[in-house]
Amino acid sequence: MQYNQEADRTANRQVKNALELAVHDAALALDEAQLAQGNIVFDQVQARDNFNQSLVNNLELKSFSNKFFEPEVDSYYQDEFEVERIEFLDDSNATFPMDYNNNQYNIVERVNGPSIVAVLSTKSPRYFRGEGINIRKAVVYEYFK
Repeated sequence: MQYNQEADRTANRQVKNALELAVHDAALALDEAQLAQGNIVFDQVQARDNFNQSLVNNLELKSFSNKFFEPEVDSYYQDEFEVERIEFLDDSNATFPMDYNNNQYNIVERVNGPSIVAVLSTKSPRYFRGEGINIRKAVVYEYFK
């Protein structure tokens, strides 16, 4: 039981940290033509690629769609990961500051500039008897002007 609880704590921490890194990496992909005009607009295709690659690298996963990932053989995890939501708020579709509210995931956040919202879920690994807990982490990453 103690080992399972430690696995839950470790998985929660690692998933949160990996998600924060992934949204940061996604935020590096900006539309340069818009940037030249003084607007921060995410290049969503490149941002999503950066996001996915960051998850793959930091959690030892392999992507089998733009939404689902499965663990590599030597990964700490045993169950697939799902990107439940990724949303880009930037100068093309929002005005700042704004109050972001997502009732489905209970996310309420005041954002002052372009941001990326992401929700990632999986199950905590189990190496002993018992079923892993569901882990769902959400991050709102704000790109400051």
